[in-house]
Amino acid sequence: LSGKLMENYFIRGGQIGLRSIREDDREAFFCWHDDSSIREKIGGIFPFCENTFKAICQSYNELNPPNIWFAVCDGNKLIGIAGLHSIKYIQRNAELAILIGEKKYRHKGKGSLILKLVEEYAFGTLNLHRLYAYVYGNNVCAQHFFEKCFWEHEGTMKDASFWNHRFRDIEIWAKVNTEDTLIS
Repeated sequence: LSGKLMENYFIRGGQIGLRSIREDDREAFFCWHDDSSIREKIGGIFPFCENTFKAICQSYNELNPPNIWFAVCDGNKLIGIAGLHSIKYIQRNAELAILIGEKKYRHKGKGSLILKLVEEYAFGTLNLHRLYAYVYGNNVCAQHFFEKCFWEHEGTMKDASFWNHRFRDIEIWAKVNTEDTLIS
């Protein structure tokens, strides 16, 4: 931390903090989205534009937002983005997205910490029952990541994504809150 105190975060676990997305995050987000190797892994086929960034920032103003995004920081350094989108409050499920945009922070266990924080928020605060994630193409790193984090591979959608002049599969990984209890 170089002698600096870690800023306040919405959710924090050790060195990893999740906070709202701010105007000064714009440059990093555009840079990550312009990286074709990242877009290939997240299924990004459209350019990231100013209105998209503003919509992400403004989603916090809704009562039951369909998407909740966090800036991911290590100490005070912005390293990525994480969020829940396509949230269905009645069905109690949402799609998970995690991106560590800064390459030097990848493969160091940060993703597991981020996932744990998002899971705790989703299950403990939003009272969701199920989280799922789409893994595009042959993203072996993501497959191993979810397996290591005890997510279940639910299936494969054949040729469900189109990238770089070819169709590719999308794998579905999910985690169900086994601590969840319903009143009978």
